Amino acid sequence: MSFVLTAARRLAALGLCAAATLAGPFATLPAHAAAGADLYITVTPRDGGAYSMHLTCDPDGGLHPYPGAACDALRSVDGYLRDLEVDPGPCPMIWDPVEVEAQGHWYGRPESYYEEFPNRCVLERELGPVAG
Repeated sequence: MSFVLTAARRLAALGLCAAATLAGPFATLPAHAAAGADLYITVTPRDGGAYSMHLTCDPDGGLHPYPGAACDALRSVDGYLRDLEVDPGPCPMIWDPVEVEAQGHWYGRPESYYEEFPNRCVLERELGPVAG
């Protein structure tokens, strides 16, 4: 009888270990993993020369030329890129479109952004350091 009981315990333990191993990748991320921001930003001028950046906030960094200034600008609008207007003012009326796309998350909230600006000046006045 004790042999059957021991075998049953071992089988149950093995089943629990297998379940824990399989469930690991599906577990939710801990709170600190979702903290901050993680954005992939692509700037595509009409005449070519597209570039991409990876911006992280809290801690500020990633592969972005101005992570501190970009994160500060985004914090001022709670990560809503559409609400940015870093340096309002006049720009020349030249049609030389530049597309900007951003994908990622802002403190756990999914973030998706796309905008076509009439020229680089308007882009820089709207998004400032976020666009690099």
